[in-house]
Amino acid sequence: MAIIRKNPLFEIYFEDGHLIINNADYRKDNRVIDIENIQSLELIRNLSFINKIIEVTFGLNFPAKSNELRINMENGFKNILLTDCDISKVELLIYEINQTIIKKSDFQ
Repeated sequence: MAIIRKNPLFEIYFEDGHLIINNADYRKDNRVIDIENIQSLELIRNLSFINKIIEVTFGLNFPAKSNELRINMENGFKNILLTDCDISKVELLIYEINQTIIKKSDFQ
């Protein structure tokens, strides 16, 4: 179990085939999602308009104003605002879960 948080008010982790999200700042985001219901995960970086132009034009990276975890499911998707997270650890978690999803779909 890898808990990703800088602040004890937010945690996201993968345990026993479930993605668990606890977010005290946005209680409506709290979820326990069975991996069978997830098609893929992705990280969405929200930049200001000026930073988007500079990043595309010059290839410079800026810290995102906010990050969202998009959970793609069979019946739509859910965006969860990530607060006080170590984004590199979130990216690793997303990669690991997507690999697990791919492996499960290969066996079916």
